[in-house]
Amino acid sequence: MKQSQLYPQIYVQKPLSILVLPANNTTTAAEATDYFRSTITQPLAERGYYVFPVHLVDAFLKSENIIDPKMARDITISKIEEVFGADAVLYVDINAWDTGYNLVTSHVDVGLTFSLIDTRTEEEIWQKNTYAYSFQGLSGNSGIVGLIVSAITTAFNTGTDYGHLAYMANTTGFSFLPEGPYGSEYMRDGDIGISLSDPCKLGDGKLYVEKYFIKGLGKEEQIPLTIRGRQEGYFAFAPSNYDLFNHNGYSSYYVTQQIKNRSFLRNRFFEYDGGNPYLICNNKKVFVQIETDGTIPHNEENGKYFFNIQEVLELEIASRNKL
Repeated sequence: MKQSQLYPQIYVQKPLSILVLPANNTTTAAEATDYFRSTITQPLAERGYYVFPVHLVDAFLKSENIIDPKMARDITISKIEEVFGADAVLYVDINAWDTGYNLVTSHVDVGLTFSLIDTRTEEEIWQKNTYAYSFQGLSGNSGIVGLIVSAITTAFNTGTDYGHLAYMANTTGFSFLPEGPYGSEYMRDGDIGISLSDPCKLGDGKLYVEKYFIKGLGKEEQIPLTIRGRQEGYFAFAPSNYDLFNHNGYSSYYVTQQIKNRSFLRNRFFEYDGGNPYLICNNKKVFVQIETDGTIPHNEENGKYFFNIQEVLELEIASRNKL
């Protein structure tokens, strides 16, 4: 499918500049917002957008007596547009910023949700979930001494892991963002092909999915990011590969976002267009029915699980593929 069909509104509104608000941190890691804020500007600017300097945004927030990221969500988009003249506002939710270690292994998990809001229409024009994790083992040590060294090393290196993973998560998420006016592919990358895993089947006016796709379709809960592999190193990805999430310990696939003084319940597996959830199936954009609170009702029939379809859009074949 064409990238312009996956994110149509950003090609319509054509934002030139982006203002990033402090991230809404839903985790217990108090330092998470600072790690995010220190690693967000470079990868976003590298996509070809003018990014308002963090110190200018922070100075404005301070002048408004706004000291908490959640309070920043209460600022009207029209106010931001009036003060800065920004074309779009980027809202970020930190869903996971977790560290775990024992005497054998260690891991660090980072999960972010991005929502880009156009300041003229005040509508969402792009959104993406992204995750990054690290996994480390003994790395050459053995015996009890090696175990102790591994535990001590993990405890002291946590900060470094967070900073590096925050940058990786931001960079990976923005790799799905169409290029801005300072990018070489500005307004030309709409014809680039995007390949997404096909996790569903169409039949009898229904969208059938595997059972794991239904797991955890309840209220928002703490998300244990047990998706990491056993290979040592640093990794980041967006949840376009559904097999990677099958289902790997998730207690819930939903996350709550606060945007424009409203709460949105978002499913991590679905793409969203104008706030409406959809999946790509058989080169079609299949929108499913949604409840007023954001949940996506599912049904079971003869052991098969399916969603009710709202609308189906046929997609065009891309002229070139994404590198």
